[in-house]
Amino acid sequence: MTGSREAERPENRRGVAPIVPLVSGESHRLRLGWSSRFEVRDLEEHLRANPGLTLWIPETGEYVIGGPWRHRREVVLVVELSAGRHELPLLEALVAAATEQGKALVLMSEHIEVRRRAFYAAAEFELLEEILVYELAPVPRRVPDLGDLWFQRVLPEDRAVRDELLALDHAAFPWLWWNSEEEFENYLASDGVEVYLGRDASGAAVSYVGVTRFRGGRWGHLDRIAVAPERQGQGLGWRSLDFAVAVLSQQGARRIGLSTQERNAVSRRLYERYGFRRTMGHDYRLWGRWLGPRQPM
Repeated sequence: MTGSREAERPENRRGVAPIVPLVSGESHRLRLGWSSRFEVRDLEEHLRANPGLTLWIPETGEYVIGGPWRHRREVVLVVELSAGRHELPLLEALVAAATEQGKALVLMSEHIEVRRRAFYAAAEFELLEEILVYELAPVPRRVPDLGDLWFQRVLPEDRAVRDELLALDHAAFPWLWWNSEEEFENYLASDGVEVYLGRDASGAAVSYVGVTRFRGGRWGHLDRIAVAPERQGQGLGWRSLDFAVAVLSQQGARRIGLSTQERNAVSRRLYERYGFRRTMGHDYRLWGRWLGPRQPM
């Protein structure tokens, strides 16, 4: 960035010390905090993959690191914000950089760090979602009654099935919760992950589930469950959930966790009817600032 362009930035006109991008090759200049999730090598890789989304104030060492949310290039997540009195100017600078790159949304997640509501209001971030966390324990040991529903394991190399999975995902979830193709590639390649596409008697893809096994299989997580919109209300959600629980149960799971949106009353009723119970101490919120047209939520 040239000196003249830097001077035009709104945060610099307010008399704040100059905020500039941290570029590849400069990772060593940043004094990462003791709680940082980055080491110098990790940060260098991040800078190469996400140019222009890490900004800092050389004079004070304060910084903000932005990156894609769930491999969604159009959504920028505030991965780390390490600052004192310059928190808001740094965040505003990230919003400006994301806008210049044509991004749709900047997100802050309380799953990373919890801040006061007044901070989000001052930064012009609005509450987008309240995420509720549930747990099932003990895990039932039974054979699910699937009727004419059957499940196909989705393998990373099966491109045709992955395309069906992606189409179903985007039809079933609102924009914010879509999985990108890159997210699915990363997810399917992760240790402990299994994804299954549910098919009816005709072979049509009507649901899918994604689960992850942790700690040798003793603890499982239901990452994703979806039913094709035109097939909702036919009991497919219950049967798909029953199948996912059985998969984890057969692998030794003693507890199963999941999360869902507070506004998703249908899913909440399904999970609670099945036996999942809230673990409210783990709930968190997503805050966001739209950079263009607001997407359906």
